[in-house]
Amino acid sequence: MSVVTRRDNVAAVGTFGWDGGLGTSWRSDPREDMVMILMTRRAWTSPTPPDVCLDFWTSVYQAIDD
Repeated sequence: MSVVTRRDNVAAVGTFGWDGGLGTSWRSDPREDMVMILMTRRAWTSPTPPDVCLDFWTSVYQAIDD
């Protein structure tokens, strides 16, 4: 479980969730009243998320900002 306490990437402060090492992730953003779930077959090979994860989170936030 993680909680974003400062803005350092796509996630807003207060967002919380879990990134599974085998390709599943979920986040909840209380400010936007939104739950996001990503299920892939892409395992994490380092502490940095695979590009598909960052692309997904970016797309989600871009969709609500339009």
